[in-house]
Amino acid sequence: MSLSKNNLIDLIAVEIERFHGITIPDYTEEEKIIYPLSKSFSGIYKKELYVYFLSGKAFNYQVHYFIFNFKIF
Repeated sequence: MSLSKNNLIDLIAVEIERFHGITIPDYTEEEKIIYPLSKSFSGIYKKELYVYFLSGKAFNYQVHYFIFNFKIF
């Protein structure tokens, strides 16, 4: 089965929506959008989703974990 580049980019947006419950915009001028996923212990611990865009479409994402605003993953 062959996937075109556009189908792959659409799959990334669907994956983010299914796994994290966040709807990604179809087109944006931003290069990166940060979505908070969880926060606990009065802000000591945070989990954020970084979505990277190329030509207005989501092409990559990463989940980052922070303790005391220092990235641990």
